[in-house]
Amino acid sequence: MRLLAVSPTDLAGLHHGRDSSVGCIACHGGHDTRMRLAVRAVAALDTLTFLVGAYREPTHMKLPLRDAECRQCHTPILRPGPTGGEAPTFAAEAETEGRAGTSYHAIREHDTVRVVCVRCHGAHTTDSDAARRFISKTAVAPICRDCHKDM
Repeated sequence: MRLLAVSPTDLAGLHHGRDSSVGCIACHGGHDTRMRLAVRAVAALDTLTFLVGAYREPTHMKLPLRDAECRQCHTPILRPGPTGGEAPTFAAEAETEGRAGTSYHAIREHDTVRVVCVRCHGAHTTDSDAARRFISKTAVAPICRDCHKDM
């Protein structure tokens, strides 16, 4: 199981490696009451289909992750400046991301771009690595090309 791999092979494994209490339900359990109820309803239906022998491994998520699930832990995305009260800075982003001012989140023009976190940060992506924050270039490039046609 990738979640328990000694060297994380995906973002879920990296999170679990940093904090062993972070398991599947931490992200997939739902951030708010409405989503938690929806998750439980899907889990109950899956359990029922399993018990009657009709369960099939899903090919997609019935309840896609929303930004709210990610922001349970990742708020703010950019760390505050050195005094704590300052707005996030390129320097703070460089510290968190290790990519100086070229990180997507550090570029202020991206503040108005609405892309769900998991479109770029695929928790179960296996075609990337920790150094690239488990962001698959093949998944991200088409998203970037929506605005950056010359890529």
